[in-house]
Amino acid sequence: MDAIPYSTNTGGHSTVGWILLLCLTVNITGPRYVTVGVPVSFECAANCTSAPCKFTMHEGTQASPGNALAFTLHQWKESLTVTCSATDRHTGVSETATKILQVLAGPANVSISGPMPSPTASHIFSCHADCRPLCKYTWRIDDGPWVSDHGNVTDVIPQATNRTLVCKATNTVSGLFAATTRDIPATSGPSEVQIIGPDTMELATRTVFVCLADCLPSCRYTWTVGEHTLRGSKIDIMVDRPLKSVALKCEAQNTVIVKSSTVTKTIWIVDHSMATRPEKRLALLLCACVVSAAILI
Repeated sequence: MDAIPYSTNTGGHSTVGWILLLCLTVNITGPRYVTVGVPVSFECAANCTSAPCKFTMHEGTQASPGNALAFTLHQWKESLTVTCSATDRHTGVSETATKILQVLAGPANVSISGPMPSPTASHIFSCHADCRPLCKYTWRIDDGPWVSDHGNVTDVIPQATNRTLVCKATNTVSGLFAATTRDIPATSGPSEVQIIGPDTMELATRTVFVCLADCLPSCRYTWTVGEHTLRGSKIDIMVDRPLKSVALKCEAQNTVIVKSSTVTKTIWIVDHSMATRPEKRLALLLCACVVSAAILI
């Protein structure tokens, strides 16, 4: 509390006194942080005397008359300062208050990446978001409970039904959140792996064999014929020299999970020509297979 002297002279009588000046207290009310893209408002109050205070508020270098300030920050910065200047119209006393705000951003651009390779049957997914200062991540499958795994990473075991993986990113200061989803296709098999084709084939005649399996979402196929390896669900074979039999092996591998199954088939060679042939090195001719794009990976 301060005082200033005054004097009056009335009818030859002098009077001396003091005018008490109350200390002016200025307060800014509003949040302690501002989020990029989210409207925010502040108010200023002061203990002026009988006459209302005169207020001016500033956001950074932008001035606004009155004791209310509202704005939206469109770009992130390290911090933001809001000030309020109040002047007592009766005494002329002025005072300024300052509020330094933390600037937050996000969550925005939430995304799920994966699956990533895993040594187990499960799949690893990770969630990412643009967030300042930090975001925490929670997960759920379909309408199940929210679960917090290891930060922004979660393990999902593929199943035989389609499911939806949801990641929610929450700003650790503001509590604002955003979510995104990722479809997890049904996964099963391979099972019922079989080689479709005849049990016998004639010498010097092309014969087609097809490998099939029950697989979700799909399987890739690898054939082994003698020392030869071919890829795809279909092969055709021609034997041009006498052999007793040919062994076929087909491996079906699920394109999503690390799981495979193998089947073998012995094909007997029939020579109807009855012609005798000199002993020579036996050869097996393999022709490349043509596979639909839905099966090839």
